Amino acid sequence: MLNYSLQRLINMPSPLIERGLIFMLGACLSSLLLLAHALAAPVQVLEPLISEVLASHPSQKSQALLLQSAQAGVDSALWQFYPTPSVSVEQASTSPSDLSYQGDSSVQTLSLKQPLWTGGRLTAGLQKAQANIAVSQASMNEVRQQLALRVVQGYGDWMGAYLKILANEKSMASHMRLQALVKRRIRGGIAPLSDLKLAISRLEALESDTSVVRAQHDIALARLGQLLGHPLAPGALALATARGLGAGMPALLDQALAIYPGLLKAKSLAKVQESVMAERQADVLPEVYLRAEQQYGNFSYRGGAPESRLFIGVSSRFGAGLSGLSAIEGAKAQYLAALEEVEAQGRIVSEQVLADYALAASTMDRLDALQASIRAAQEVALSYDRQFLAGRKTWLDVMNAARELAQTEVQLADVESAQVVVTWRLAIYTQGLTAVLEAQP
Repeated sequence: MLNYSLQRLINMPSPLIERGLIFMLGACLSSLLLLAHALAAPVQVLEPLISEVLASHPSQKSQALLLQSAQAGVDSALWQFYPTPSVSVEQASTSPSDLSYQGDSSVQTLSLKQPLWTGGRLTAGLQKAQANIAVSQASMNEVRQQLALRVVQGYGDWMGAYLKILANEKSMASHMRLQALVKRRIRGGIAPLSDLKLAISRLEALESDTSVVRAQHDIALARLGQLLGHPLAPGALALATARGLGAGMPALLDQALAIYPGLLKAKSLAKVQESVMAERQADVLPEVYLRAEQQYGNFSYRGGAPESRLFIGVSSRFGAGLSGLSAIEGAKAQYLAALEEVEAQGRIVSEQVLADYALAASTMDRLDALQASIRAAQEVALSYDRQFLAGRKTWLDVMNAARELAQTEVQLADVESAQVVVTWRLAIYTQGLTAVLEAQP
């Protein structure tokens, strides 16, 4: 009975091998289609992908509308320097004995009030509105930058999963070849059944790993599809290359500090709070104004001609109690807080650039080392195959060499995708999104 079961295992393909063959055929077909598309498409796929997201994402459109609102705020602040018109119509109904109202029953008054001096309140309001435009512009650039970084990260996740799939498929083909080899040796009576069981277990592990990576591949595509607003087919993406670092780290850091939207937004918010503080200080000062009136009708007598008047006056805006002074102190505290936020944003972008620069340099070194390791692992695997047939290496040595080669190729996929992500992210931080989309890497 034992010999019969052993013979069936050797002569008949296992369910795993059948599933593996079907899996490999489908995987190879999809890989060939994707490779053909990648060869036909531009090498750099991230520029159009980022541009499409920026053109269609609702958060970008929302910020554009907020910018329009801020621009309208400047127009409103400019109109505060012009006269304020007003119209007054009063109808009086009194008793015949009321001596104060013996004239017309209706009086209409047209007036224009022009501020002459406001203690800087109107100028501060204009400066605040202009600073709000800068805040809205920086906020829009910040949203655009975050969207671009999300696209880069999503693309890196897809690229890493795709390269791992290719590496696993290559390893599965190698393991299936080794499995066929050991089956022939078992039929010839020169290899034990345990060698076949080892090959089967390794192939099962590879199939499990590939299923996990395929799920990661599909998740990355789904996330990119959500950013785009429509499903993204696997064949729509091509393999991108990493960007060069360009200048040294100090120069890159200076560039990032000059264009980082979060830092520019914080500086603009500080200007807004400075203008608010000037407004609160002007509120405790009197306002000088000129008012012109034209009155039609008079409650004191009937049939009089229209009357024209010109007034120069002073009015106060103190508020209840000492609330004006409290408002000034609150505005000063908000201004100081805004200045601290400027410092915080500068540290955030500095930390990001320093970390990305170090990571980019590290991935370059690791990439060279892994490529050399793969070449060595390939040579070792071929050598072990020959030495196994000559009886100088064990079957376990051959299987371990194949697994080591597969693991190194998976590590290479991780490093290649990480290098693309970190160099693109560093370029967005230091060059600006517009320059990245327009320039060739």
